[in-house]
Amino acid sequence: MRLPLLLLLTACAAAPAAAHDLWLEKEGKRWTLYQGHRHGSHAGAETIAYGGSFVGGARCLDARGDRRPLAVLGASPWSASGDCAALLVEVSSGYWSKTPWETKNLPKSQAPGALKSWLSRDGVKHVERWSPVFAEPLDADLDVAPTADPFALKTGDKLVVRVTREGKPLAGVPVAYRGETRGATDLDGRVAIRLRHGGLQLISASVELPLKDGKADVEILAATLQFELPR
Repeated sequence: MRLPLLLLLTACAAAPAAAHDLWLEKEGKRWTLYQGHRHGSHAGAETIAYGGSFVGGARCLDARGDRRPLAVLGASPWSASGDCAALLVEVSSGYWSKTPWETKNLPKSQAPGALKSWLSRDGVKHVERWSPVFAEPLDADLDVAPTADPFALKTGDKLVVRVTREGKPLAGVPVAYRGETRGATDLDGRVAIRLRHGGLQLISASVELPLKDGKADVEILAATLQFELPR
């Protein structure tokens, strides 16, 4: 069963990153989620507002991978407080339909003349402090994980990441660095990405999967790995 799934993912791979970048900013123990184009190579607003239902869940983990308390402080933009070695945030902008005239944030059943429709689900994972636990998938859906300590690297070095879904490696998935595709995963789900800048690092992947819920043709899953290096 695994080979057909990999072939499907390779053939139907979506853009390597979501339309807008997702990232977390940290001040003290307060985390804030943003979306926009501040750190990417594409033109657009630095930050883009989102609704209060955008964030579906979040997990604050310690160095053992165990949950830590996380107090949500705001919804738009989403912010929370917690002492996290890693923080995972799941979001969804819902159903989208492209018609001959416009793209609407609606399922195809509510968008007459829909040419294509999709459900968008994204996740961002910020690694604050390294632990070997974080080399393993932390998300049951799509996950981008560093295979070694990224904080041991410097600008110009390469980091090997592994893309998985439900813990299984995905081959042929395009992977982007700060919004630009830099390679595709091998049969073990791995690809080496050169860290071209100091500061915030964003490494993203996305895939399309068929959806048979009557509301959209496909589900687009996207995942972003985030960490920071000295400038």
